[in-house]
Amino acid sequence: MASNTVLITGASSGIGQATAERFFNAGWRVIATARSVEGRDARFQWVALDLNDADSIAAMCAQVLEHYGCPDVVVNNAGYGLIAPIESVEIEAARRQFEANYFGTVAVTRAFLPAMRARNAGVMAAVSSIGGRMAFPFFGHYNASKHALEAAYEALHHELAHSNIDVRIIEPGFTQTQFATHGMDRGYHDEPYYRGGLRSLADRLESGTTGSDPAVLGELIYRACTGKGGLRHVAGALARPILWARRWLPESWFLALITRATNPKT
Repeated sequence: MASNTVLITGASSGIGQATAERFFNAGWRVIATARSVEGRDARFQWVALDLNDADSIAAMCAQVLEHYGCPDVVVNNAGYGLIAPIESVEIEAARRQFEANYFGTVAVTRAFLPAMRARNAGVMAAVSSIGGRMAFPFFGHYNASKHALEAAYEALHHELAHSNIDVRIIEPGFTQTQFATHGMDRGYHDEPYYRGGLRSLADRLESGTTGSDPAVLGELIYRACTGKGGLRHVAGALARPILWARRWLPESWFLALITRATNPKT
């Protein structure tokens, strides 16, 4: 790629930060976004972005195109997770979840595709989750937003089949990042029936002993976006075994396995 420029959204911590460092260390110019850009890593070119704000999305995309041109690679990493039982979720919280993880990401994607098509080159990547291919208790709306994003990106893959633009879906397993404790929105009304399961989930998130280092995902994203490969790319703790089980086990076995592992009876 001629200019070696990558745009990475949500690059202030976790997977986004690790990805930015991996590209930078390989000699790329890194354009990074965060909701607040004051005092950020001086190695990167920072642009403010709030995926829940349409004006912020438009301003970020316009600024990048004006000052840096179209990136060779766009990594749509920014997003957050909503923890809420389906029954008692605050519906506005669910809408915000889709606004950021789906509609905001699609808006960023659409903003850079015309320039990529005009150049007939580029890579458009979205960081999803293994939860984009299955669902876990209390993450239903987060999982639904990732299912939707994966559907859109799979369609985009087909739509761009006759171009030199590659589409990538990144599916991390659990990764030890601030996402687990600070990147979550607990948007629900209290319901006694779910307290035990939510308490168990909170304990697992706060213990943080089972996740992969974000650098594992940074390496995966770099290789997925700079090398040959298919649409989906998987890495991180338990990601491949869980996806294997999802594909090959009888559904009743798989569902029972996930229930016991993620929402044990207390």
